[in-house]
Parts: sequence; C-alpha cells; structure tokens
Amino acid sequence: MFGSLLSDSAFAIAPIWRRLNRWGTAAVEINDRHIALWQPGASAAELAPLPAGLVVAGVPQKAAALGDLLGDLVLQAGLNLRSAAALLPSGQTEWRLLRLEPDAGLNGKRLPLGEGQGNLQQLPMAGPGEWLALLNKSETIDSWIEVYAIADLELDFLEVAELAQLRALGIELGDPKAADCLLLDLQASASLFTFWQGGQPVYRHCMGPALGAGFMEELNGLLQRLEDGQKRLQQQPLWLVGSELLEPGLLEGLQKSSKKELQLAPLARAFSADPLTDAAFAGLIGTAQRIADG
Repeated sequence: MFGSLLSDSAFAIAPIWRRLNRWGTAAVEINDRHIALWQPGASAAELAPLPAGLVVAGVPQKAAALGDLLGDLVLQAGLNLRSAAALLPSGQTEWRLLRLEPDAGLNGKRLPLGEGQGNLQQLPMAGPGEWLALLNKSETIDSWIEVYAIADLELDFLEVAELAQLRALGIELGDPKAADCLLLDLQASASLFTFWQGGQPVYRHCMGPALGAGFMEELNGLLQRLEDGQKRLQQQPLWLVGSELLEPGLLEGLQKSSKKELQLAPLARAFSADPLTDAAFAGLIGTAQRIADG
C-alpha cells in the first residue's frame, strides 16, 4: 500500500515538474501539409511534414495523432517549450462588422455586406462606433485547443494567419496611414486574396489551391475586374505569402502565367537570408514577432 501511494504520487507530480522546468514559447503553424515551429530569435523554422488527412482545409481531423506529432517535433528539435502561440489558417474565418448598440450591447453583422464584382466581394469600411473583427468557428478553435493540450503545451494565444502576416509586413490593422497592399496567401487547400487599404480589408476572395486547375485563369480575371474599377491598382504588385511557396517550381510558374507583377511579400524585418522562406512563413514570423514584443 505504501509503495502504491508513492507510485501514484510520482505519476501525478512528474508532469507538473516537467512543466516547471520548461519556459520557452514558440509560434506554431499547422496546416494541411506540415507543422512548423519558429522561436523568437531563430533564423529558420523547425519543419515536419504531415500525413495526408490529419488536417483538411485548416481544420484538425485527428486531434490525438496531430498532438502527438507536435509533441514529438518539439522533443526532436530539442526545444525547451512550455507554451505555444498558435497560428490558425485563414480559410475558415470571416470578417464581422461589430457595433456597440446603446441598449442591446455588442452586435455583430455577418460580412461581406458590400457589392460584389463577380466573385470578388467588397467589404464595408468601419464607421464611427464600429470595428472589424476576424472570427473563426468555435468548433474549429476547440479542435485546435485539444491538439495543443495533447502535445502538453500551454496556449499563450491563438491568432489568425491573416493578421499575423500583416504584422510581419509592418502593416497595423486599422491604421489609416498604412500603405495599400494586394496580398495572396497560398495554402494547400485554398488561397486567400485580400486587398488592404488604410489597414482595413476592402476586397476579399477565397480561391482554390494554387496547384489546382484553372487557378491562374481565376486570379487573372479577378485582378482584371478589380483594376477595371480602380485604375491606380494597375501599378500595384501582388504580394505572395503562404507555405505553398515552398512547393518546387510554384513561384516561377505563377510569375510566368500572371498578367500582373507578382512579388514575394517584403517583410518589415528580414528573419532569414532567404526571401522565399520569409514570405512562406510570414504568418509564423508575425506571430513570433508578437511573442518577442511581449
């Protein structure tokens, strides 16, 4: 009986003791193709491929297996991590226009609300007493929380890739002085196009995967419709971010087929010696930057 009590106590105390001896925090991105970790101050990401089907369209399908793989990557990389800042894919998110009603409290309107140009949807600008918020489905967030719990990592915070990418580019959300930006986030299941103006999303359109049939035809048509309405955008390059940039030959193929100038998104601060790596992990770097800034 005495031995059993000691054994039970040891098993209970061990996980607590391990956590007390860990202190690091890393930005973590998990998408359909891979897991990536980036600690503040690092010059490169720790990267591990994912078996097909564990994550589909940015949503965990097998939380237990995914959590185990994340925990294994942390151990194999020799990282002394206690917590993680989770970067959530943008594909499952939507913008809401929030307004504080005097009698009803906080009220949210589903977006997009403005007039569309074909498949390109215009978003309204927030007025006095209003602000835009980027929201994700609660069940998706719960699934990601479960993944990190299984990996034995505390969650410092979760944020959507779209906002983290802006931070890496040096653009502050809602800043009226922020430069205009045409941004294309390339992911395995879907790609997200956004036109940012004055720190706010003006147009947003979810597209198919960059490696899919008809992608460039759709992109060229979308850009043409946008430029027809706003001639000044004809001289604006399209900035590319997202992990699909790591696919061999993808960047060259897109640049060759595009009717518009395509550039790797220039980060406000270079984090590696390779602009392609910086653009591919722009969201992860933006989250790591948030950790470093406290």
